[in-house]
Amino acid sequence: MSVILVTGASTGIGQATALHLASKGHRVFAGVRSPDTATELKNKIAADDVPVELVQLDITDQPSVDRAINDIMASAGRIDALVNNAGIGGGRAVEETPLEEVREVFETNYFGTVRMLHAITPIMREQRSGRIVNMSSLAGRMVFGCHGHYSAAKWALEGLSEALAFEMAEFNVRVALIEPGTVPTPAWEKGTPPPDDTHYTNSLQRLAAWATHTMSNPAAPLDVAVAVAHAIESDTPHFRYPVGQDAIEDIAGRFSVTDDEWIEANRLQGEAFYERWEEIVGVDYFRYQT
Repeated sequence: MSVILVTGASTGIGQATALHLASKGHRVFAGVRSPDTATELKNKIAADDVPVELVQLDITDQPSVDRAINDIMASAGRIDALVNNAGIGGGRAVEETPLEEVREVFETNYFGTVRMLHAITPIMREQRSGRIVNMSSLAGRMVFGCHGHYSAAKWALEGLSEALAFEMAEFNVRVALIEPGTVPTPAWEKGTPPPDDTHYTNSLQRLAAWATHTMSNPAAPLDVAVAVAHAIESDTPHFRYPVGQDAIEDIAGRFSVTDDEWIEANRLQGEAFYERWEEIVGVDYFRYQT
């Protein structure tokens, strides 16, 4: 049995991950911003009768992080795995995204993760063992227009994770990245809509068409949880775990061509873009939607 902390566990992927890991016999601490309002998670814990313990944790607040880690260490004496799942979405054109919104995306998706790593890596270094699983995204490997700031935060997380994997190797700590494609979760409802007078309708329509296609065959939160469990439990874990058919297809397509070819393909408009996408990825995401 491992002692595992999952951040952002009140709903969606974090919730599924906490419950799945607990069902496998691990002692799981579910980090939630407000335990009093985490009703859905509490109900599922009770229904499944699994060893999940709620802990108040806001990864954007240093005192909250310090209290949570101290409480877990006082109770369990160790932390064997950290799942950095907490994050927020964001999808607007670079020009039309206020700087405050950009800072919010990075404060949660990047600096919040760094804050958790500052708290956890000394513990695992002293233990000389551990697993760190960072929740990236397909957007950490491939970018659409009007998704730049979210993708930028995930790209930063990818680079950070690779460096961390090298640094922690001598202490017997493994690092993994989970890269889900489309996964229907409440996070999809929390994004800020683009302005009505946007200048980037074509890019937004392309992103929306991609999402419509991928939502017809999405990965489930449990699929992501299974990948997280493998990263924690396996003697030979992977560094990257694409999750979902869209993630597998799109990443393979993106890296089958050069950077210049990819940029030129995405500069195309209308039918020319649809044809080139199908040629690269092997699947038509845009023309034959029902």
